Amino acid sequence: MLLANIEFSGIEVSLINILSRETVLKEYVNSVTESYDYILIDCMPSLEMVTINDLACADFVLIPVQAAYLPLKA
Repeated sequence: MLLANIEFSGIEVSLINILSRETVLKEYVNSVTESYDYILIDCMPSLEMVTINDLACADFVLIPVQAAYLPLKA
């Protein structure tokens, strides 16, 4: 299990100079897929490089929203 910690906060800076930086997490997840039935990735509600990596490696995306008119319309 890969859990976020304080060292994970610096990954945004280290991804800047990497080629195909959008697929770094996808390559890692593909290498460990056989060991797991499900892989859940929780990410922050921002469009940073880490979130782009999360979305690029996902097969399905679940976006929780508040049950109100404006959040549902967005």
